[in-house]
Amino acid sequence: MKIVYRISEQDYMRAHDLFRANEKPLYRRFYRRLMPWVGALLIATQAVYLVVVPDRDPVLIIIGFIVGLFFLYRGFALRRYFRRFYQKDQRFKHEFTAEISGENIEIVTAFSESKMKWPSFVRFLESDEIFMLFLAQWLFLIFPKRDFAAGEADQFRTMLQRNVTPPE
Repeated sequence: MKIVYRISEQDYMRAHDLFRANEKPLYRRFYRRLMPWVGALLIATQAVYLVVVPDRDPVLIIIGFIVGLFFLYRGFALRRYFRRFYQKDQRFKHEFTAEISGENIEIVTAFSESKMKWPSFVRFLESDEIFMLFLAQWLFLIFPKRDFAAGEADQFRTMLQRNVTPPE
């Protein structure tokens, strides 16, 4: 099958959401969701400390605010990283052409041509809008489902299930 598609910023951010929802191990996902709350709590605690304690230590206040801001920032950093990466990458301003067969996936862009055999993929994820196909933990391809012809998305899913062995 042949697919011509363009990856929008919305598709890329959906990939972020899908990646984050399936992040392994489970404690990382919990840790990322908890960090902004811990940061906000630290900042609020420092603000209360600033108001309530008359003889306050300025070094402790500064350190508390810095640590709180760090946790708050880190909680949102992955999403920001994804968005910035999309905006800087010139490849996303052009069309992708993917030729998918039983042996490999060949992708042609304005800048490159690559042919990847099925064993080079380590896993895949799927949402209602996209497929994500991983070559490594942070290296992936996005295929928007809207660009598949009728029935091709199901055919592609079957190929993924047959050819991409999920990690153990």
